[in-house]
Amino acid sequence: MKSLQLRLAIALLISLLCAVSLLGWQTKRLIRQLAENTVAEHLGHDAEAIYTAVYADSPTTIALTHSDIEPVYSRLHSGHYYWVASGQQIIKSPSFGDDRLTLPTVAFGTRQRLYLDGPQHQPLLGMAFGYQKDGRAITVAIAEDLSPTLILIAEFQKRFSMIAVVLLLVLVLIQIAILRKGFRPLARLQKQLKALERGERSQIDTDVPQEISALVGEFNHLLTVLDQRMLRKRNSLADLAHALKTPLTVLQQLSREDAIRQHPELGEILNTQTAHMLRLMERVLKRARLAGSGPAAAKFDTHQEIPALIQVMKNIYREKNLTIRFSALPLCMLPIDREDMLELAGNLLDNACKWAKSSVDMKVECNESIHLIIEDDGPGVEASEIEKLMQRGSRLDESVNGHGLGLSIAKLIVEQYGGQLVLGRSNHLGGFYAEAVIQMSNLGQNK
Repeated sequence: MKSLQLRLAIALLISLLCAVSLLGWQTKRLIRQLAENTVAEHLGHDAEAIYTAVYADSPTTIALTHSDIEPVYSRLHSGHYYWVASGQQIIKSPSFGDDRLTLPTVAFGTRQRLYLDGPQHQPLLGMAFGYQKDGRAITVAIAEDLSPTLILIAEFQKRFSMIAVVLLLVLVLIQIAILRKGFRPLARLQKQLKALERGERSQIDTDVPQEISALVGEFNHLLTVLDQRMLRKRNSLADLAHALKTPLTVLQQLSREDAIRQHPELGEILNTQTAHMLRLMERVLKRARLAGSGPAAAKFDTHQEIPALIQVMKNIYREKNLTIRFSALPLCMLPIDREDMLELAGNLLDNACKWAKSSVDMKVECNESIHLIIEDDGPGVEASEIEKLMQRGSRLDESVNGHGLGLSIAKLIVEQYGGQLVLGRSNHLGGFYAEAVIQMSNLGQNK
């Protein structure tokens, strides 16, 4: 789809071309008409002089007093010609030589404009007038070569065309400058949207043209609502987890009561279920700590987010004194939602820290695909167990001890982006190996 600026530029350019072309055509037409009218008026004056020079030579013939006629009509092929017709008699100017032209019959008191081909194929403009003298009907036709006038018109048109082209170029440049200035706020808005996408800002400036101010206002309102909802969701989960921890602790203590000790089966069930619920609550609290307070639409800055995530994990598992190594390209801004990437990396890293003995390696590679690789030096899993882990697709699997904790969540996030979660044994550290692969081409469909 073409840009709005380009479409407007093309439309305005077509309008300018049409306007200049119409102006050129109309100017040429009016100049030619003005020139012909001037020549016709001059011919009318000469026709009056010739009519005055006509006299009756005999009862049936007429003659002209040549002394009253301009000498230009006497020069051969001078470009000025006349005819005088009365009945069958025709008197033509000496400028004709032996050439002849067929003249129309013009009624008394009328005139007719003629376009003729002259003796030397000259373009002639003629005027024929109907007169009556001494009871005789007389037609006086007079013509003039238009070649000199047409040459002047062509020269004028050439100069006009040159001026029109220069003017058109100037108008196009002015139009481009006006369009760029007019669309400058939209270009600034585009930069702000990209900054919003990268998580560098949370709102868009409202200093925009009136035509899009309502759209920007609604967009900012939507961003505010989304951030508020996300914050309320995080706070609600954290509050719920904190609120349930105390009742669960009380339930755990009930297993030590004498009444419960008399029924060891019930005590074991109570301990198992309360321990499971406590793990779920801890999981929710970890997610709330990992999410932080960034905007929901922010993209994932690897070198800013991962070190903070690693520090959170070190705090959670400080008793293990883990060594967590991280590597990535210097500029690694991933075009994936910040919250999704935090939860994906947090789940995989938390799983590795839980089972690692002393070391965890984390690596992010970004080319045509995003590769998030996490390895640990823990006990690892067998191939049959990996197949079982890959078959799990519910968060309820978090109740199972082992590497399945949180892996179903990570698998779900990766699949939402059309990617794949690869699990296995680490060749480097000997423990568990987890690799999330997401194709770059799939990211635009999940924004």
